[in-house]
This record gives sequence, C-alpha cells and structure tokens, in this order.
Amino acid sequence: MKANLQSKSGLPRTHKRMLDSVQQIARAPFTALARGEARVVIDGAEVLVEVERQERPRGGWQVYWCCPVCSRRCCALFVIGNAPAGSPVACRKCFPGGLTYRSQHTLHPALTKAARLRRRIGAAPGVLSRLPPRPPHWRRDYWVRALAELAAAEDMIAARLRATVRAVERRSKRDRYSDRAAR
Repeated sequence: MKANLQSKSGLPRTHKRMLDSVQQIARAPFTALARGEARVVIDGAEVLVEVERQERPRGGWQVYWCCPVCSRRCCALFVIGNAPAGSPVACRKCFPGGLTYRSQHTLHPALTKAARLRRRIGAAPGVLSRLPPRPPHWRRDYWVRALAELAAAEDMIAARLRATVRAVERRSKRDRYSDRAAR
C-alpha cells in the first residue's frame, strides 16, 4: 500500500500540471504607489504587468500582481511556454489547462496515515502484510497505541473499499437491467 503520487518513472500519476513544474516569475516589487506597473522580460520580450499594493489590517502592506489575462489579484504569475498571441504570463487559474497544487492530488488521509504508521513501526507496506514484533526499545504502551492507530486507519481503508465494491456492483446491476430493457 504505497500511499504516494509518484509512479515508477518519478512523475505524478495525474494529467494535471502542478505549480512546482512551471517557471514562476519573481515576487511583485514593492512600490510606493498603491498601483503601478512592472516591466518583465520573458524570452527577450518585454511585458508590462500591473502591480497592486494593499494595506494590511494590522499595519504593513502586501504587494500583488494583477493577472494580465483575467485581472485577478494574485501572488504568483507563471510563464506560459510557446504562448499564443495573448500574454506570455498568467495566474494559475488562467494558465492553459490550469495549474493545481500537489496537495490537491493527495490520497485519502487514512491511506497516508496507514503508510506512515507502517513505516514507523518497520512493517512492510500493504494492508495484509505481516506486522513485525515489538522492538525492545519501544515501550509497550507506545507499541499498543501505534498498532491501534494502524488498525483504525486500515479499518477506514477497508470500509472505503467495501463501499466502492458495493457501488460498482449496484452500477453493473443497473447497467444489466437497462440493457435488457433496451432490447
């Protein structure tokens, strides 16, 4: 039960592009004006990008970029490789195909918790794999608590698997009945 998003090739198991795989331009410069423009050079071409400064409630200022595509206030703009006639930079929402955070593609928390607990106690990954004996340097109450947490996480995984199997069975029955009715 490997609870990660990495495939054997090291690439994430999703077709979505993630923020850490796209070049980001520098932070917005701090200007004395509440609104201004910054000149950004991308592949030898100059792009004017608006910069907006906003006062914070407890003092100080926060500087934002204004996305050239949607005029949305954002902290980061990303470079679009081989950009069409429009702007060569965009925010993560306007980026072609959209950009997502890696945390939006994590697995169910029970999977990650079970994998982490199995690593901590030195067990092999997998729901049905054997558990090792208690190491001599572990206190008995810590060992029992770790095993109880692991059992609870794996019960949650089993419940989700049961629900998935039930849903697939119901769907296949419904499809069979609709196929008979269509004949």
